[in-house]
Amino acid sequence: MKVAIVEDETPHAEALQGLLRQWSEEHQALIDVALFDSGETFLNACEDSFDLVLMDIKMNGMDGISAARQFRQQGFHGQIAFLTSFSEYVFDGYEVQALNYLMKPVSYEKIAKCMDYVEQKLHDDHYTFRNHDWVTRIAYSKIIYFCSANHYTQIITTDGDFRQRESLQIVFSHLPSRFLFCHRTIIINMEHVSKLKGRELVLSNGVNVPISQTYLQDVRSALMSYADMMR
Repeated sequence: MKVAIVEDETPHAEALQGLLRQWSEEHQALIDVALFDSGETFLNACEDSFDLVLMDIKMNGMDGISAARQFRQQGFHGQIAFLTSFSEYVFDGYEVQALNYLMKPVSYEKIAKCMDYVEQKLHDDHYTFRNHDWVTRIAYSKIIYFCSANHYTQIITTDGDFRQRESLQIVFSHLPSRFLFCHRTIIINMEHVSKLKGRELVLSNGVNVPISQTYLQDVRSALMSYADMMR
């Protein structure tokens, strides 16, 4: 998940970073945080790839409402949560589709609720992981299967292969219900199953993957239910 903190008071920015770090550790989720000390700096430097923008309303120079309005006009469709010490600003956020207002000092409970919502929205559409210094997002519809390789997980997609240093069990804990284990080393996307053939699955890229006896009944039942749902 990519998060921008737009806050001109260093203590508040550092406190937010700490809360995000705590949430990240508790959820075993990867967060890439970028700091900006003004609305102008944010608009000049950033792209529209953030999943969440934590925007202070009252800053030197451009205020947060104006910066958020301009960012929306540039085509940003992600989530914006405003940071404020003044409750009278709350109604100003409707025009920029604000997710929430977080009163300073922000509590962990409030930031966690906000992050939980954004994570769920992302899980509906994309798989996000860190590879060295890069944060990569892959549309779930493009992922064919995951498989373990030593201490890594290979991600096989319609656009090529990726590698993540993470266990399959942790990967699986973040996936939507269209993904299931067919073998202790393989997680498949039911969208990409072309055929069930005995103890094998034929996937959309032509690869055959095995189904272990442990998962055979679960795989058959899940594929039947998925086929019925897609009719």
